[in-house]
Amino acid sequence: MRRLPCLLSLILLAPLGVQAQPGPTPQEPRFSIRDAIQAEWSRQPLNWTEAQRAALPAPDRERLDRALRRIGSPGAPSLLPPELEQPSVGAWEAKAKAARSPQERFTALSFLNRLKSPKALGSLDGLTAAEGAAWPRHLHLEAAIATARLNGGQVSPALQTFLEARQRAGLVDPVRAQAARLRLVMSGKEPGLLPPVSATTGSLLALMDAWNRAPWAQRRELALHAFRSLSPDSAAWPALGLGRPDQATLERACVGLLSRLAEGVPSPAPAEAFQVGGGPWPCSTQTLAQWYGFQALAKLDTPLPFLQTALRQDPPLGATGPRMLGALLPALRRQNPDQADQVRARLLAGQDPLGRAAALEDLPSAPGDLDALTKATWMDAPPDSQQVLIQSYARWKMPAGEQMTQLRPWLQHPDWACRWEAYQALRKLDPRTPWPEAPKPTRASDAILTEAFRLAERATPVRLRITFSGARQVTLRLDPGVAPMNVANLVLLARGGFFDGHLVPRVVPDFVVQMGSPFDTMEGGPGYTVRCENSLTWYGPGSVGMALSGKDTGGSQFFITTNATPHLTGRYTRLGEVEDLDRALPVLDDLELGARIESIKVLEP
Repeated sequence: MRRLPCLLSLILLAPLGVQAQPGPTPQEPRFSIRDAIQAEWSRQPLNWTEAQRAALPAPDRERLDRALRRIGSPGAPSLLPPELEQPSVGAWEAKAKAARSPQERFTALSFLNRLKSPKALGSLDGLTAAEGAAWPRHLHLEAAIATARLNGGQVSPALQTFLEARQRAGLVDPVRAQAARLRLVMSGKEPGLLPPVSATTGSLLALMDAWNRAPWAQRRELALHAFRSLSPDSAAWPALGLGRPDQATLERACVGLLSRLAEGVPSPAPAEAFQVGGGPWPCSTQTLAQWYGFQALAKLDTPLPFLQTALRQDPPLGATGPRMLGALLPALRRQNPDQADQVRARLLAGQDPLGRAAALEDLPSAPGDLDALTKATWMDAPPDSQQVLIQSYARWKMPAGEQMTQLRPWLQHPDWACRWEAYQALRKLDPRTPWPEAPKPTRASDAILTEAFRLAERATPVRLRITFSGARQVTLRLDPGVAPMNVANLVLLARGGFFDGHLVPRVVPDFVVQMGSPFDTMEGGPGYTVRCENSLTWYGPGSVGMALSGKDTGGSQFFITTNATPHLTGRYTRLGEVEDLDRALPVLDDLELGARIESIKVLEP
């Protein structure tokens, strides 16, 4: 699991035993950059009086306030304002009326769409043709307007004039426009598609995403007949609003198309969805394609004879390792419970944390050997299995007293994420549960903190260049002043070659591209976790953020947004943004699922 050998030289050279955050002194109260970083890593309450806080220099006071909000210990103020903490239709409709800048308007539109308000388009009221021509190029409205219309909104004549001005100014992306139109056509809101767009890896994925949003009954015939093989002549492409793709483009897009077919299977899945014949797809045996496929199989309630036969083979459906067996386990549970029991037992007794996490999720009740299982899980890294086990005590409906007995030792776990998870669970059972103490420093944490101190005090952006297969490049500009620990972590991983050679396992058009898994799926990390450093910096197009499986669970996986994503603001650590949006975003928009990362290099002395 632990992909750290390349980092050992950096870690061993880093000074160990970083000192605890000092308290204020009567002579000269200060709260330095180092104090803030150490405090946010330790996650301990900061006992500053109002008088001491007021005596701080303004930058120190601002730093202290941010640290208090990020730590989030009892009594600390919330980082998020009410409209982000608990979004409501009323609050966002009021903000929509007051919105004037493109950022304010897009944010209100986004939240009202998420709240399914039919008044979402009110956020765009008052826009003129002149403002349409000046609208930010990479702040795409096509999907948001389609969603608003599907929620009952109406495009006014004034808004139509604004949208036409964007079109004339060349600010409308044809692929995004076709994807939005496809959703409207399939819902009966528009009579027909726009002229076909060129078939690229990005447009194939985007149109498949839009198509998947329609009910299965509308997609059934195309799904069962047009995708029998990876053919340029398939009837699927014109039905999606695409031009005829060439074979090379289809082969690059193959994993992405299979993933979308798998994701588009409804739950519960009809048996017919898995009985599509036809020629083989060249990428069907790739790990990432199988990983998505196994998740689709888990939706199938009806036992299928041909599938049961395939699952009885050794290995079942080619799932050779514990992580792939774990991904397949939910499908095994539905198709062959006896075989699922055997696989679960093997994964629980094994050494792979992700396999064990899948097996724990499959356990319907607490096992008789819970103490032995806890001992094995305690040592896992990263903490995926530990999180599942901590959450399982309540799912297993153990008596409250027994849950508390099992949870309390986790407050002393070496990983803060486990302590936090246990604290949250205990607070539901006993509100008097004390805030967890800070874990002891580790070599990894000392290395990250040492680099975070250096980068934050240097106070200049850190640039990372990502080179994908095909000589495609994107450069990140990360801000150690906002997220020093997370920037330092990515810098250390990049210097150690952690990312090199791995695949991009998640591409969601008009949303994010995610990477950084050591297993070429959306699972795993470097073997440790990094604290969240959330801020209210807006998630606009090209923002870089840390992927999470819960609070303070950052590691190696990060994402880049390909449109504004306001709902992520304050909830995921934002590290910075890509350089040169005009050049970088087209690369990301057309990136295929499963693209290979050739290297990530740190561009600094």
